[in-house]
Amino acid sequence: MEELAIQWQPVAVAAVMMILDILTGFAGAVKCKTIESGKMREGLWHKAGFFGLIALAFVYEVGSLWLNFEIAEIGIGVIVPELPAVGAVCLFIVATEVVSICENLCALNPVIAQLPVIKNLKPHDPDAADLTVEVEDEHATGAQS
Repeated sequence: MEELAIQWQPVAVAAVMMILDILTGFAGAVKCKTIESGKMREGLWHKAGFFGLIALAFVYEVGSLWLNFEIAEIGIGVIVPELPAVGAVCLFIVATEVVSICENLCALNPVIAQLPVIKNLKPHDPDAADLTVEVEDEHATGAQS
């Protein structure tokens, strides 16, 4: 069976970026005097979700190697794609955290908000309503057929 060669560096970089986001977010909340434990808990749950994505990607990578070994033994002739899922997920996390850290740094130093690259970022409004799409059920009570 092929040796599993998942690199730990992308996971470490993603973890460091998550920690930097937590630290800069907390510093911004302290500066603006808006520390709220509920927001901190929500942020930690988001980070837990990111680690869940990393775990899922890891399981995919290990599973694809194992399945391909088993399939080769049986001789079916089909393979499961061996993708760098952990690296891809970590890249997504790092990109997400870079934007969040930039937002946090703007709260700490308004001059940063005037930088050309930062000006192009759409500011996150936590009070804005989430976009949802609803499908009308024609079989719902009161609907005409």
